Amino acid sequence: MDKALMIKILLACSAGLVSVAVYFLANMITIEKAPAKRVRQMVDSTATSFFDIGGTKLANRMKSGFLDSWKELLYWAQISDNYQTWTVGGMLVRGLAAAVLIILLIFLFRLPYFSWLLVPMAIFMPYFLVKGKADETTKQVKRLLPETATVIAAEMDAGSTAGQAIGRAGELPGPLGRVINDAVAKSRQSERAMFSRGANKGILMEEMGRHGMPELSRFAMQLDRVAAKGVDAPRIMVEIARGLAREYKSQVQQTAANMDTELLMPMTLFFFLPFVITILVPVIVSFSTMLA
Repeated sequence: MDKALMIKILLACSAGLVSVAVYFLANMITIEKAPAKRVRQMVDSTATSFFDIGGTKLANRMKSGFLDSWKELLYWAQISDNYQTWTVGGMLVRGLAAAVLIILLIFLFRLPYFSWLLVPMAIFMPYFLVKGKADETTKQVKRLLPETATVIAAEMDAGSTAGQAIGRAGELPGPLGRVINDAVAKSRQSERAMFSRGANKGILMEEMGRHGMPELSRFAMQLDRVAAKGVDAPRIMVEIARGLAREYKSQVQQTAANMDTELLMPMTLFFFLPFVITILVPVIVSFSTMLA
């Protein structure tokens, strides 16, 4: 491995770091006059950048299910106060902008061919950022399900109706409380029934079932059935809360049992590979120098 190739490798790594820095700096830029920008931020707390403005138009023209999974991930990330001003189209445009920047750097510095691997990584970089926060939120929602079910059961046992108990659960802090509160608010605004009646689907099951989370959909179905049980509803809700607690405990125990397997990939990427590269690169350079 000669010095020219080593320089190209260093330039490729530097180009990747520069592209990431430029990406985050560009994300902070909004093209507006200063007074207009201040007024917009006071009136609309979700003021968007030019990435999201152009990305929304692009996403509307695509009319494809390709971005549906992106939309679900962005919802879960935003429900925990992350990426509040982002849109699905803005995620795509941010990735394309980072990819274009990397391509320009490749041509400008004549980087080696493997530098093109950074292009698809740049396109999906916003997706991976949002996915990380979304995964954290969904894990927190699963952890809060037994606690929320217990609160609903306690409220119903104290004499509250199912609707009042669920409304009280929507006041709990955390992402699950926000999801429930949104469903309750939409039920009040649309004047639709919160629970299903016959063939008419309730707003609670409809809203909580459209976020791509099976555990939440099943919880909404259980609440729907409990609301129709009358005087037996508090007792049934207590059993549901206990069942959710047992299920979550079982999942935690299974995760703990599989911890060694789950840690294998991070240990390989962050410890083993750097260690091997640190040892092999000087050896390869030495042999290249001897054979030259």
